[in-house]
Amino acid sequence: MQIPKIKLRPYLDIALRRKWWVVLPLFLSIIAGGVHFYQSPRSYKATTLILVEAQRVPRDFVPSTVPEDLQNRLQTISQQVNSRTNLEDIVERFELYPSREDLSPTFLTKIKRRLLVMTGLREASAWQEQPDAPSMQQLVQNVRNRIEINLRARNQAFEISFEWNDPQTASRVANALASQFIDQNLRLREDRAMGTTRFLDTEVRRLQQQLQEREIALENFKRDNMGSLPSQLSSNLSILNQLKDELGRTEERTEQTRQQISLLRSQAQMQSQDLFAGFDLFAFSGGINSEIDELEQVIKQMLSRYTEQHPEVRALKRRLAQLEKEQQAEEDLEPVVAHNPVNPGQDMMQVQLDQMQMRLENYEKRMRELHSQIRIYETRVERTSEVELELRNLERDYSAVNDRFQGLLRRKLDAELAEQMERRQQGEQFRVVDPAIPPDRPFRPDRNRIMMMAVVFGLGVGCGLGYLREVLDSGLYTPDEVEQALKSEVIVSLPYVKKKQV
Repeated sequence: MQIPKIKLRPYLDIALRRKWWVVLPLFLSIIAGGVHFYQSPRSYKATTLILVEAQRVPRDFVPSTVPEDLQNRLQTISQQVNSRTNLEDIVERFELYPSREDLSPTFLTKIKRRLLVMTGLREASAWQEQPDAPSMQQLVQNVRNRIEINLRARNQAFEISFEWNDPQTASRVANALASQFIDQNLRLREDRAMGTTRFLDTEVRRLQQQLQEREIALENFKRDNMGSLPSQLSSNLSILNQLKDELGRTEERTEQTRQQISLLRSQAQMQSQDLFAGFDLFAFSGGINSEIDELEQVIKQMLSRYTEQHPEVRALKRRLAQLEKEQQAEEDLEPVVAHNPVNPGQDMMQVQLDQMQMRLENYEKRMRELHSQIRIYETRVERTSEVELELRNLERDYSAVNDRFQGLLRRKLDAELAEQMERRQQGEQFRVVDPAIPPDRPFRPDRNRIMMMAVVFGLGVGCGLGYLREVLDSGLYTPDEVEQALKSEVIVSLPYVKKKQV
């Protein structure tokens, strides 16, 4: 594939033939650009460089409660600095009012108004009117439009620029804005830290109240279900087994006592009939000492888990005291011996029979108490699973609230420490590195830019006019044009030779 070649010669010929159509617009555009440059008001731009200093205390020791996104914070501070009330104060303090030259129309404005009057679109008296003085709202908007903020050095510094027609005023306003940014940053960080602390303090108080409610509910539940708690299951089972063993021993002693009573009655009957002689009768003391020893062991085991005020411990102690009294009574009673059937000891035998009957009643009473206690402990053991489920739910709620409370409490302490750090100005700060100085040359108008635009505009208009003049020209200047117009081939083409004057 052959790439088509562009011929520049015809365009150069057109440019040479229509050079004045190109040069004249270019010359006029350059003159207009120069006039615009000298007629435009001068504007000076002062810039202040502010460095963002990192937190002085390591973040591992004191975490900051202020977000680290500098761009978002600058937007917040910019809204505060660019507020209407603040800019009104700056306008009045630095007298940022437009000069008489700014109020008077420029050269291009005058030309525009003149053209409007010539075309009849505006009356002749209208363009001669002087504009009124701007309102405070317009002045504030003008100042706001002249403030510029740019981030630099990977968000480690930023520039504050202000543009004005006086270099001294521009530098003073830029420094004032930088000072306001520093003050607003300190105030913003302190407000954020205090707001975080207040919020966490409120949440901690709320969770503390919930935690106290959970604690009270848990304590009430444990108090209402004392004896059926899962932690008491092993002791309940142990006591239940001991009570059953004691019940078995008491039943055996009851049976033995009944047999003894039956034997005493038969002996008394036989003695009354003079059937025995020299019969020695001794009181049976069987098993009270062993029962006392077992009760002491049970009481020791109970005291290892409960206090002396526990109802079960107190009941066992009462039973032990009763047994000790019975043992003392039996020890005080001497064995009665009947040697002579002719002299019966029916009175002493009756006393022994009464004692045996009293002991039997005590055993039966103790058996009833043991049955009652066994039913109580069996009920406790049966209710342990149900109580454990409810207790687990209460403890889970309490643990969840407690974990949240402890976490928020730690965060609150960290927030209070961060607040103290911000109050002492140990956090991230803004520091002016390069204060604004009066610029020695105007920022606007830009001469190079204006002249470049004038040259581009002049060349564009000139080339357009030259091409238009070439299109409208009916003359033939190249053999190709002749062949195309006459539909015949050109054999010879002689260049134009200008005769020299002799």
